[in-house]
Amino acid sequence: MAVAQSVTYALVLAGGKVSWSAIPKAALTIADGTLLSRTLDALQATPELRSIAVVAPSELLPTIPAPFLPVPASEDLWANVLKGLQALKPEPSDLLLLCAADMPFITADAVRRFLKAAWDLDADLVYLAVPLAAVQTFCGEEKVHRTAVRLREGELTGGNLLLVRVAVLPSLHEWAQKAIRGRKNPLLLGSLIGWCLLWRFLIGQLSVGELERRAEQLLGCRCRALVANLPELAFDVDKPEDYALARRLSSHPLIG
Repeated sequence: MAVAQSVTYALVLAGGKVSWSAIPKAALTIADGTLLSRTLDALQATPELRSIAVVAPSELLPTIPAPFLPVPASEDLWANVLKGLQALKPEPSDLLLLCAADMPFITADAVRRFLKAAWDLDADLVYLAVPLAAVQTFCGEEKVHRTAVRLREGELTGGNLLLVRVAVLPSLHEWAQKAIRGRKNPLLLGSLIGWCLLWRFLIGQLSVGELERRAEQLLGCRCRALVANLPELAFDVDKPEDYALARRLSSHPLIG
């Protein structure tokens, strides 16, 4: 079955909190809205999505308008995904767009471009990777500090969207849990990723294609990384300096 023929749902994960703010991160204001309202505006203007659930802290649930499906958040990410699935009720063959709620510059156009390119890849899991140079260009003269990896194709930073077939989610969760447990254990992490790939990564010779093939081995499904100039979907707010930069950029007429 081609990915483009699959029904696509969306799940917004808005339960995140940060130590430097007394309010939920999704409630932080940007220009004339909040991080959450900007996310919802972009998704509501994306007609390709069948239905959209929003997992958020209890104090934000009354602010979520119809037709979005409000879901109370817990402190566990996987539990929040399961709660969202219960609200959406997709079929195993359907696709789920997992979307963070801390992208201040998300637009419907960027989401639709991601979805179309992801559907065309005909995969069970599509991860967005954005060239770091594209994010820097988007931010102009402002200095950007993003987590990035150096691959053979260049420096890439992760996007905040993931398109995944519902049936694949249990395998994805199982592998993610192993990776989290091994993040401070080099032997375990090396065994998960593969020593050869780990070495090639350390010397900057690892390619996107190699990562895709390893992900397919680990997850047992067709995986693809979508490298695209979509900086709007790679800019997120994790630190106070991210928020300050977002507020400065939002005042720019071509960005905000």
